[in-house]
Amino acid sequence: MNTVLIVCDTWRRDHSGAYGNPWIRTPHIDALAAKSAVFENAYLASYPTLPCRRDIATGRIEFPWRGWGGLDQDDVTLAARLAQAGKVSAFITDVYHHWGRDAGNYWRDFSGFELIRGVERDGYRTDADVQFEHRALGYPPHNRRDEPHFRNAQVCRRNEEDWFSPQVFTAAERWLQHNAGHEDFFLMIDSFDPHEPWDPPRYYTNLYDEAAYSGREFPVAPYGPVAENLTAEELRHVQALYAGEITMVDRWLGRFLEQLEIMGLMDSTMVILTSDHGTHNGDHGRTGKNWVLMEEISHIPLIVWHPQLGHGTRPRQLVQPVDFLPTVLEAAGVPIPEGLHGRSILPYLRDPEMRAARQAVVFGEFRFNAYCCDGEYVLSQGVAPDNPPLYSYTPILCKWSSDDWGPYDGRRRLVGPRNAATAAGERTATRLYHLPSDPRQEHNLRQEQPDQLARMQALLAREFRALDVPTELFPRLGLEDA
Repeated sequence: MNTVLIVCDTWRRDHSGAYGNPWIRTPHIDALAAKSAVFENAYLASYPTLPCRRDIATGRIEFPWRGWGGLDQDDVTLAARLAQAGKVSAFITDVYHHWGRDAGNYWRDFSGFELIRGVERDGYRTDADVQFEHRALGYPPHNRRDEPHFRNAQVCRRNEEDWFSPQVFTAAERWLQHNAGHEDFFLMIDSFDPHEPWDPPRYYTNLYDEAAYSGREFPVAPYGPVAENLTAEELRHVQALYAGEITMVDRWLGRFLEQLEIMGLMDSTMVILTSDHGTHNGDHGRTGKNWVLMEEISHIPLIVWHPQLGHGTRPRQLVQPVDFLPTVLEAAGVPIPEGLHGRSILPYLRDPEMRAARQAVVFGEFRFNAYCCDGEYVLSQGVAPDNPPLYSYTPILCKWSSDDWGPYDGRRRLVGPRNAATAAGERTATRLYHLPSDPRQEHNLRQEQPDQLARMQALLAREFRALDVPTELFPRLGLEDA
């Protein structure tokens, strides 16, 4: 069976009708969901962009000891396993991080690779004859790194199809037209939208911000407390920009799905639609996503179309992006190797009520808290009081700025947060939430339910041991290492 994996960066699960949103316009996503399996408990594993792609590529969770960066030479990828079995794969993306200055080489093993240029920090255009207008009037100085995005956009855009996500899905349509004859092909579509900068054609934004807006533009909202950075009117406009971006993605995703339909490929193709993470957009009084991995960031959408299985179901088993590798291999008839952290989700399509393979999911960001969710409670485990903020051992191939490096023992370096003072504060506090009664995570039960806190900490330690997490991390997180 063919598989198409679609990753829409920074798409919140609660921003689609498929997950109960009553006001956002996502008709094509909702139509796909109505006939597919909509997973209720999909969570990220490694955060953010590139660590999540590594989970997808390798089927392994490594965030506790491995941070931002590319694939290592000894990483065996999904594309490589398919190639060994004689299957054709292709990767179509506009995500700058897959090749740019801090590049990850995630296209490495695909049979074919197509890159749409111009997103974010891509130094694509330097045209001296273009009068560059800096649209991001509300940027704080440290976010001016995205100026190349707007320069590229001003040079290249004339019609809606010139925006980035329309280019990505149009390229995917072209690929289908010329490659449908391959047996058991794998196509990965990685769209940077709806990641910021949020700058869809204005008519999309106007769907959600009817009042005449003449204030500052915030295509990238300042990361941090809303009260310190945005007025109520500015926040409403930021939310409208994000919603408009999602509706634009939905429209062009719908065109791609229509191409599958017209070519008769829906009867032989599994479609996996998901995201890597969400973002704060006024939730918990914040914008951006570099704080705590609350539900709006960690609880991701996952919609799976299979020609024979799972139609109209809402599986509740806990699943993660590491599960995509074994799922694609099983669909293509390729043996699933040992040593993976992922499990195929096809059994959940066959029987949505079957017992889950996982009791809990663990997720997190290298250098900061680790999280554990059992579907009812979610734990954010902070650092122990007498330890630095989650300093951890990591392979030397993990790259951060030079001031992050610590002592070197000839094989590994001790790496810590760029700003230890910030990390030691609110961000690394221990939190416990009961999701059924407190889905917005507003009532920390750490003091009120010590038994549940201890149970979730023990569950996190057990899951860490199953991942072979370095033992140095256990005492730093206040966990038992045995």
